Amino acid sequence: MRRCIELARQAIGSGDTPVGSLIVEGNELVSEGIEAVRARHDATAHAEMEALRTAFVRRRSRDLTGCTLYTSVEPCIMCAYAIRLARITVVVCGARGGDAAQAVNGHVVLTDARVAPNRPPPFVIRDVLVLECQRVRDEARG
Repeated sequence: MRRCIELARQAIGSGDTPVGSLIVEGNELVSEGIEAVRARHDATAHAEMEALRTAFVRRRSRDLTGCTLYTSVEPCIMCAYAIRLARITVVVCGARGGDAAQAVNGHVVLTDARVAPNRPPPFVIRDVLVLECQRVRDEARG
């Protein structure tokens, strides 16, 4: 998660929302991603999506079973669905999303078996280094 926080700070430096993500399998770093929506003028360039895209290319597969995705902020609905499609096994989140009802932050999409019935939901671990992740988010707000 500390590497996700470093990546989130890089995103701030390029004028984007402070989110950093990475994907690992065992002790192997598969990919990293930083938020690049503003930098690339691409609404889909979320940190999680960037990490997934790189992982697909490196693995030459859309199946990331056995991988863990770390992200400094809970994934949005778009990212959560992509995570499900990729068959990520574990998702580790830092700061929580903005909606207490979890409709926006994607956890319903991540964990509801009805969303992608042929893909098992990942095991979700929340609030890892939450204060540090929130601090980076607060730094970006000024």
